[in-house]
Amino acid sequence: MISFAEGEVTRLRREFKVVLDGSEAGAVCARLSQELGGCLPPPTRIVSVYFDKQGYPLAERAVLTPDNCLKVRTKEYSPDVGAGGRERVVLEVKRERGGLTQKRRVWVPRAELGRAIRGGVSLLPLIAGGSLSPVLAVTYRRHVYQASQAWRVTVDRNIGFHAVSPELALSPTALTVERLGLPVWEDSRVVVEVKHLGAELPEWLAALNPGGAPAYSKFAEGMARVHAFAAAGVGVARG
Repeated sequence: MISFAEGEVTRLRREFKVVLDGSEAGAVCARLSQELGGCLPPPTRIVSVYFDKQGYPLAERAVLTPDNCLKVRTKEYSPDVGAGGRERVVLEVKRERGGLTQKRRVWVPRAELGRAIRGGVSLLPLIAGGSLSPVLAVTYRRHVYQASQAWRVTVDRNIGFHAVSPELALSPTALTVERLGLPVWEDSRVVVEVKHLGAELPEWLAALNPGGAPAYSKFAEGMARVHAFAAAGVGVARG
């Protein structure tokens, strides 16, 4: 059975990302922990697989027009607190346009993922047609800070970019860091993403993005690292 994996701040939101070194990120996390009464949220290990068509048109949009692009990916979480012992993935279409991010997500049993990707899912009509193939796997460790229903901050570390085969990506067995092996490239930086519903952010949090932070995309960065991909001669900013 396929069910929605939705939340208000997931479906439609504004967001910005900042890329920090370890010490800068530590200071931000300390302040976020204060917002949670001194608590440190437990980490989650995430394995994500991005899909594209022949010629990489989705990757090209992610590089050339990061404020107007579309990404199709799966995500697996460890631990997956809502899985009830089942192996499952989130199949997700993410659209970014004009400062707004919109997601459409469904849970898919791991054993049915290949069929869902090949045939499309009626709830995600944008992926129908069976022309998508896995092109990139990304692994990272995430802490989620949420003290308000109006905003959430995710902090991603140990970001690794991996080549991935259809056999691995669509296997009925959960895709883990161990099964992927060593990454082609590991980003030593920390990616902090602030997601909000348009409500006023705490002043110190809004100050992380004073003039519009440069775009960072795991998809675009990973395609450059794993496939040496650059759209029309435009490389990915390293920041």
